[in-house]
Amino acid sequence: MIKICKAPKPQVLIDNAATWTKEYCDCLKADIEPSNEIKYRYNHPQIKNALEKETHGKCAYCESKIKHVAYGDIEHILPKNKNACPELYVEWINLTLACEQCNRAGKGAYYDPNFPLVNPYSDTPDDYLRDFGPLIMPHPGNDRGIVTERVVKLNRGSLVEQRIERIKSIEALLQRWAKEPNPTLKKLLEEELHDEYSSEKEYSSTVKSFLMENGFPVKT
Repeated sequence: MIKICKAPKPQVLIDNAATWTKEYCDCLKADIEPSNEIKYRYNHPQIKNALEKETHGKCAYCESKIKHVAYGDIEHILPKNKNACPELYVEWINLTLACEQCNRAGKGAYYDPNFPLVNPYSDTPDDYLRDFGPLIMPHPGNDRGIVTERVVKLNRGSLVEQRIERIKSIEALLQRWAKEPNPTLKKLLEEELHDEYSSEKEYSSTVKSFLMENGFPVKT
């Protein structure tokens, strides 16, 4: 998980968020099941496009490139159900992009104000979670890190396998850089390695940690 900067609010939310939220909350207060039109108004192309841009097309939680495996879900960081935060139903700061596994099979409707999940927008993920090779581990004794890793299932088998493959590809490039005697070629390889942990890249946190552990001069 990496820190994400929130993009400007889409115009469709500037124009409609207050009305949409009222209609949704009014249904819940009256114990009426919202229609699909009301329930899924956040599935608007403007909203989806803005979220894809700010997350670089990656899941906000596990950093998988979503379109490699699925369409991707618009995710409510805090759940929109009646017992959680319905008032944040279309609040821009509460929306992000998540893969199906993190959203539906992992996080789901988890809500505990005493132990909130790490928020990649308002929190600094590195304060709660750290990378050990292909594993994402909570800092010792960090309750929010522990809850986030377990609830979102950040070390599910398929994710660990994909991170291992990513590390293997980076390791080959790192070996070339370490052994390259030509200063010009070494500099080019170094820039290529820097690019491999940029925010746009899949599992950039894992890659950056791996490079640091192996003596590569990563940029902070």
